[in-house]
Amino acid sequence: MKVLFIQNIEGIAGSEKYFLQLIPELEKRGVEVEFLSVYLHSHKEGYQQFQALLDEKGIRSYALSTKKYPSPKLIFKLKTFFKEHQYDIVHSHLIYADFWMASLRKMGWMKHTKLISTLHGYQEKIYVDYCLKPEELPKNLYYRIAKFSYAKLDHVYACSHGLKEFYSKSSIQFPQGIDVIQHGFDYPDVDTREEPRDRKIVTIIGRVIPRKGHVLVLEQFQKVMDQFPDVLLRIVGDGSDLALLKQMVKQKGLEKNVEFTGFQSNVHYYYQNSDVVLVPSYAEGLPLVIFEAYNHSKPVIAFETIGPAEAVEDGRTGYLVPPFQAEVFADKIIQLLKDEVAIERYGKRAKELLESHFTIQRMTDETLEYYQKILKK
Repeated sequence: MKVLFIQNIEGIAGSEKYFLQLIPELEKRGVEVEFLSVYLHSHKEGYQQFQALLDEKGIRSYALSTKKYPSPKLIFKLKTFFKEHQYDIVHSHLIYADFWMASLRKMGWMKHTKLISTLHGYQEKIYVDYCLKPEELPKNLYYRIAKFSYAKLDHVYACSHGLKEFYSKSSIQFPQGIDVIQHGFDYPDVDTREEPRDRKIVTIIGRVIPRKGHVLVLEQFQKVMDQFPDVLLRIVGDGSDLALLKQMVKQKGLEKNVEFTGFQSNVHYYYQNSDVVLVPSYAEGLPLVIFEAYNHSKPVIAFETIGPAEAVEDGRTGYLVPPFQAEVFADKIIQLLKDEVAIERYGKRAKELLESHFTIQRMTDETLEYYQKILKK
């Protein structure tokens, strides 16, 4: 069995980490896997970072550069590529790659290759606004591209049950239906260095962008400080909202209680030196930050939205908060910080859940079975 993974690459985020875990495991099971990166000229540095990791893993790969993703010139580059390379399955990820493969199918190419896609999310801005009301999705360009693409591909699966429900409630048609294969990961030994401290620490780790919900935590963080005057909120990461958050901290006088670390390559240290990990995202596919927290036996507080709702067991591995209720989110932080026994118990259960279900072995087995089922058809 020969499979090609294809995606536009701009850096290293959730889907890229997923590839770096899944592909080597598929190869161990006898699947021949290659990767095709498509990148914009302006994202060459991000592509090179990802390419270095593909090389490190020994994954055979190819790359195409383009001035823009929706491009007839790029479609013909891809057409030439597939003249020279034959695959049993082409596995596309994210909307641009789905569109490229659907376009080639529409042109009469790829007739004898199975085309499948993994749904990791939806257009970021729209996803934030409509994650709880997908039946009202605006019929913008992204919507029209998605509707065109998923009607042409052979099979589609989502990375979470919540994401499947989101798409199922939209008016985008999936003639082939939507399956689900939840993420799973195999984590290395964690960084167990403990920093000397005499204060509570809660941490948000990830890109500092609007849908990650940092603003909602800062809006109510004074309430947490009223109960724990020395509490520290660590914000680990970089992104478009960083300046806004720093301005909020200054305006609210939170400088002594909020620390911005910027981008960190070793996030394990920050998980390990947290009491609680916060995931105030508006919408996700299945957020990897939760599993990384679980790997360090740390409880998680998250909004009950797509993704977190099926990764966090309320009252067992942390707390789920009604969507976007920032004051309740703050209350749960206080509740958990007051209960050292619960922190330890929830953290232990989180580690057990990670090791029993959200494993790379389970995800790889299900992916391979999916491929085999498709080829038998």
